[in-house]
Amino acid sequence: MDSIFYVAEPGSFLFKKAGQSVGASGSQQLLLGGRLHVDMATAVNGWVKASTIPDKKSKTRSGFIELSRLSAREQLKVFYTDVGQGDATLIEAEGAIVIIDGGPNRGFSDRLNQRLASLRRADKALGLPARDTLHINAVIISHFDKDHYNGLTRVLNNSDYTFGTIYHNGLPRYGEPADKDLNLGALSPLPDTSKSISTDLRGLDSAQALLDSDELLTADGNLNMFGKFLDAAIKAAGEGRLDDFKLLVKRRVDGPAVILPDTGDDLEFEVLAPLTTTTGGPIRLQAFPDPHDVTATNPHPSPSESHTINGNSVVLRLTYGDMNFLFGGDLNQPAQKYLAARYAGLDGFAADVNKACHHGSSDFDLDYVKAINPHATVFSSGDSGSYDHPLPDAMGAAAKHSQGEIPLVFSTELARETGSGGIKFGHINARSNGHVVVMAQKKEIPSAAKTWYSFALPFAGLFHDDHG
Repeated sequence: MDSIFYVAEPGSFLFKKAGQSVGASGSQQLLLGGRLHVDMATAVNGWVKASTIPDKKSKTRSGFIELSRLSAREQLKVFYTDVGQGDATLIEAEGAIVIIDGGPNRGFSDRLNQRLASLRRADKALGLPARDTLHINAVIISHFDKDHYNGLTRVLNNSDYTFGTIYHNGLPRYGEPADKDLNLGALSPLPDTSKSISTDLRGLDSAQALLDSDELLTADGNLNMFGKFLDAAIKAAGEGRLDDFKLLVKRRVDGPAVILPDTGDDLEFEVLAPLTTTTGGPIRLQAFPDPHDVTATNPHPSPSESHTINGNSVVLRLTYGDMNFLFGGDLNQPAQKYLAARYAGLDGFAADVNKACHHGSSDFDLDYVKAINPHATVFSSGDSGSYDHPLPDAMGAAAKHSQGEIPLVFSTELARETGSGGIKFGHINARSNGHVVVMAQKKEIPSAAKTWYSFALPFAGLFHDDHG
């Protein structure tokens, strides 16, 4: 039986004959991290025969590749999924699958279903029984805005998936009848005259208590969108498909790093935010104002609902080998300035790849952008006329304050193509072997030889030998 291997080097190809080099007729581009089925019995002079996993039409491509370019260990794959105006990221590595946000609609669910179908085809090609379910080690919801969590309700309701822990920032979305400050919780004054907000959502018991109350109802008495999400999570737990549901915060900036457990041996997710307003006692978060309301004489105006929920996004820094990836949810300018003050210069936020905050909104702090100093930035946005993301200043700042002579800026919306055949979604890929990152997006008209535009970081230019 063939063995499973993964492409472990950038710039790899599947060749028609052993010993061929890049540019040979009939060669096929392979992305770092791609899975191959390898016949080890064919190994000669360091080359082996391999085949790709079957596509949805059950077609595969076979050829030869140098064994030194392969690893039996799964490499890191980060899929920045195009879900329109929203965020959804699927992360895979050896022994772990992690989701960060799920978009506003069924787009992420459809993408995940396609991924599971691909894995089932791969199992069948090896003569293995097709897997019944796909286990997701962790789901992190940066905050409960529709465009970040609503798409996960469909995933939770699908019995094809099981889950470890769902993590969240503790701020529920109350319904019309609830008498809550900012529709989020209870505000309380702080010594500097700003305010903090309570975290009313914790584990599954508190989720059930919220559902049992009348505080998650719409004006016409139906369960609101957030309530439907909680209901799906509780049902998944009742069916034995969800292990836990937890609040995720950081209490001490100067304390030990908060690392997510149970995400495999190769992935390390450090929690950088939200920060609690105190290091002990009740878990409360900073309430943030609209920065347009801040003046010299009124530095702490009344907090804003949108800035408070967005500003308390879960912020994660993923480390894989030598490489780092930052996920900042919908952080805004006041939240970024707050983090800079608490972290004394945002030490620890630097990353090789940054998922831009808030889809490319103008509501950002330049010092925060500078502190990340990435090689590549990914903007996730859609065709929503009320937002127009990503905006030119956000893209310009991301490019200017990045590393290298040719920093890379990706956009799911710009990578999307709409034609007579419908929409080709603009998914952005990041792949890594722990020593290098390759960023990729699909060509609008792919060929057998080249399906992807790929860029190894740091990108030195198209006419440099190491462009991926």
